Amino acid sequence: MRPKPGTISCMVASSDSYARTWGMRLRSMRPGFSPSAPSSTSGGSFGLFAEPPTVAAFAAAGAAAGATTVEVGPPYRRAIPDQGRTVLRRRLAQLWRELPDDAPVLILMSGIAGGSHDKYLKHFLRRAHRAGYRCVAMNCRGTASSPLTTPQFYSASFTGDIRAVVDELHGRWPGAKLFAVGWSLGANILTNFLGEEGADAKLTAAVAMCNPFDLQLCDDALQNGFFGKVYSTTMAANMGKLFEPHKHLFAGLPLYDQDLVFAAKTVRDFDEAVTRITFGFPSVDAYYDASSSRNKIADVRIPLLVVQAKDDPIAVHAAVPHAEIRGNAHVILLETATGGHLGWTAGAEAPFGSPWPDTGAMQFFEAIRAGVGVAAAGAGDGAAAAVGAGAAAGAGADP
Repeated sequence: MRPKPGTISCMVASSDSYARTWGMRLRSMRPGFSPSAPSSTSGGSFGLFAEPPTVAAFAAAGAAAGATTVEVGPPYRRAIPDQGRTVLRRRLAQLWRELPDDAPVLILMSGIAGGSHDKYLKHFLRRAHRAGYRCVAMNCRGTASSPLTTPQFYSASFTGDIRAVVDELHGRWPGAKLFAVGWSLGANILTNFLGEEGADAKLTAAVAMCNPFDLQLCDDALQNGFFGKVYSTTMAANMGKLFEPHKHLFAGLPLYDQDLVFAAKTVRDFDEAVTRITFGFPSVDAYYDASSSRNKIADVRIPLLVVQAKDDPIAVHAAVPHAEIRGNAHVILLETATGGHLGWTAGAEAPFGSPWPDTGAMQFFEAIRAGVGVAAAGAGDGAAAAVGAGAAAGAGADP
């Protein structure tokens, strides 16, 4: 049930789960408890409140319902308020019937304020489709005209949505190998997810392009460099446009100020007004520190190809965690002298078609898919070299 204007939707946990809302956790709550009339969803019960519930109000309600603990916790990243996964299942059931069940699956994750309409994503999608991949373009909450039904956008650290997509696809095609490619902010989210999952990741391999890695350093570039300022101003305007249709969902959230949202002139301003508030961070700097994927790259345990440009004015070269990458045999770093931020143009399809990194990325996927270098994974420094050699062996031919 969609909340009416002026109300908010709040997740209420069952006895086997817990909800994290605005940094608060309620544990061991009796099944079926709801402070107001609930509506059933696959994620639990949702209650509607005319006014935003405070921590004290939730504590009192939880105690009345038999909750054993009510405590303040860290910002949530893995909990996922339900947005209608039955709709996802219904749509997927109508697609891709011409492919065999064991066809490889590729998830594509665009950059900030982007989505399935982005040209770089479409170029890669066509290439993968020609190679027989089942392609899934992931639109983050509120992007690409997708609906938003909860007071939460996506963020650089929130991995709940990509985890839900991976789990859904793995459950639907358990015999297929899963791959993923991410660009810019999508690359950061993907890397964070892979680090959190470690050896339990259901993905076979992944590619990350123009990953900002260290959001503090990249924010400095956005504030001080000419191209950074242009990019930041443009992205803030785009985020404001995405937010506008859903602003009523956020009304009443603690510390939320709608005037700050529409006064935002930079990405940092928007993160201050929306992102850090809805995800429970005490400051933008705390959000950037916790969300930087350089903190997770060392924990990646599947083959990951990282492609960066040294002259990138957004995902700056200083942000790349070279030491951590050198110490992880599962990660390959490819850096180019030029290319800007997703600005590579060389290649067989240049200047209007697919950029050259797409060819290498697909060759990397095909090498992993064929098992080249996989046996060496975890065997030391030679593992990454073996995978890299396998990817290079296929150079020269488009899929």
